Amino acid sequence: MKLHYATKLLSGLALLAMISCSNSSDEEPGLSQEQLETISGMYNLTEYIVSPAQDLNNDEVFSEDLLDELNCLNASLILREDLSFSLFEIQLDVTSITNDQYVIFCGDNKTTSGTWDLVNNQIVLSQGTEGTYSINGTVLTRTEGNNLPDFQRIVFEKQ
Repeated sequence: MKLHYATKLLSGLALLAMISCSNSSDEEPGLSQEQLETISGMYNLTEYIVSPAQDLNNDEVFSEDLLDELNCLNASLILREDLSFSLFEIQLDVTSITNDQYVIFCGDNKTTSGTWDLVNNQIVLSQGTEGTYSINGTVLTRTEGNNLPDFQRIVFEKQ
């Protein structure tokens, strides 16, 4: 009888120990406060690289960076500590002409909001279509590697 009681007691203690320890191994690590403070903030568009190069402002200088060609092109990305984001951007209207040349105009303002996360040293925006950005210090880079009417890469720098 004492052996049966001791077995139940030891089994109960073992079960209690497993339950109390299991929470720490199941939790996801998440971002540290230091990471949140370092990454959070406003990022402004500093490069919008396309291929092939274009001369949209008719200065006879072809550039791969549309910021050199279109004064109206801009975008800002705000990453908040609560893991929400807002992306404010000017959409582009792109029409093919001929011989890899395009007519490109600034279109409507677009605002996208959602959540973000840091996964494998990349910022992943929840909307999917807004992409994944590699992070290097204060620079976020989204690389698509596509030719016009899409883009090669866009770069945002923290302000």
